[in-house]
Amino acid sequence: METAFYLYTIVVMLACVASGSVSLSAYFVSRRRSFLYAALMLLFYFLDLVLIFQYEYLGQNVEYSITQFYTIDHPQLKMLLALGTLEPMWLILCDFVNEKRRAWRIVPAVVFVVATEIVLWALPVSEFRQWLFYTLRQGFLIWCIAYAVYRYSTSQSEVERARMRRQEPVLLVTAVLCLCILIEDVAMILVFDSSFFAQEALLPLYISERNFSENILLLAFAFFTLRAAADTLRLRFKEPPAVDAPDTQAYVDELLPAFCERYNLTARERVIVEQVLQGKDNQNIASSLQLALGTVKAHVHNILKKTGVSTRQELTQLFWKG
Repeated sequence: METAFYLYTIVVMLACVASGSVSLSAYFVSRRRSFLYAALMLLFYFLDLVLIFQYEYLGQNVEYSITQFYTIDHPQLKMLLALGTLEPMWLILCDFVNEKRRAWRIVPAVVFVVATEIVLWALPVSEFRQWLFYTLRQGFLIWCIAYAVYRYSTSQSEVERARMRRQEPVLLVTAVLCLCILIEDVAMILVFDSSFFAQEALLPLYISERNFSENILLLAFAFFTLRAAADTLRLRFKEPPAVDAPDTQAYVDELLPAFCERYNLTARERVIVEQVLQGKDNQNIASSLQLALGTVKAHVHNILKKTGVSTRQELTQLFWKG
């Protein structure tokens, strides 16, 4: 049993490290903050697993009392590690829906910390206290899910709604596994009789410090992060992507409508942006679209002004940041 938990924990930790490393690499290439947030999310969850792993390893050499089943070891540290995992998730969502208000980006984290401190200081050690402490994490996740649904349902832009619909698998997996986490916590903390395994001295130690559905959720996030980061690294940001690359054109088709709507670009400017992304200069764009060179220059000038960049290279990098 101990060997199985050991290998299981190592696999989850390695998945976090691998995905986090690739995500950090994607951030340095694209400067897209969502990848930095994803790397931080996976790093903090890795540290959370390290804490559990250390506790289990040390617990093998000491006598374990069944009364410890409902205690919360290192509660302040666990709260900070949970915050370090959850807040980046929220910031990724904020970036995705273009939520720039600072209060909206910070307040959920503050509420989480305050609520956790109230649980720790106001309630005595009990099953309910332990359950509520861990369930606040799911409360944060539910807030993220609810906000994503709210933004989708209130969006007036069909382009944005279509863009959000492409992320339905992530939202669905998160919602299902969040429900599984809640069920598992209720079963293991509020329903499960810890004395049932009194003969197996170490088993309560392992099952009281982890939630397997939560591990699966982070593995799913690691997979989605790894896939997005790999796609980003496959594209070149300092040079225009190859015009004939099918993956590149697919990404252009997917991101261009939302990009143009975000910066209020006209239909003609949208066509010009697509030509710029293909690496064409003004003369080639003019020839391709059968426009006067001065007209193309005016459109490019307006595009740079609207997007707040000064060069075509910066425009290309801004586009691929999503």
